[in-house]
Amino acid sequence: MNQLRQILLLVIFALATVNVQAQNETESLIQNLQTANFNNLLSYWDAQVEVNLPELVGEKPYTAKEANELLQAFFNKRNILGFEKSAARKVGNTLYLTGKLLSGSTKYNLTLLLQESKKGYTIVSVRVS
Repeated sequence: MNQLRQILLLVIFALATVNVQAQNETESLIQNLQTANFNNLLSYWDAQVEVNLPELVGEKPYTAKEANELLQAFFNKRNILGFEKSAARKVGNTLYLTGKLLSGSTKYNLTLLLQESKKGYTIVSVRVS
């Protein structure tokens, strides 16, 4: 029984460590969104990213640089002042990050889909509504 308790504690510790690591990576990403630091945000994009913005018709894959530029143009055009995280949920090696982009009295919903890779979490999909 004692050995079972030790194994259970080890599993709980391992899961907590993975969750903390994901949280630390998302906190850095959130800071870059809050400060509109697109130079630092560039390293978070996957090689191919699905982008869905209000002014774009249809979804298609973009390169990391194109996705970064599209989001930056959206921030500039809509005068986005910041980002408020609503939730972050990890399912397997996928992380969903949701929140609000703040623009004066207007708020836009932002959903990011991140995949765990060798270099950490990368953004594979961004949706703004």
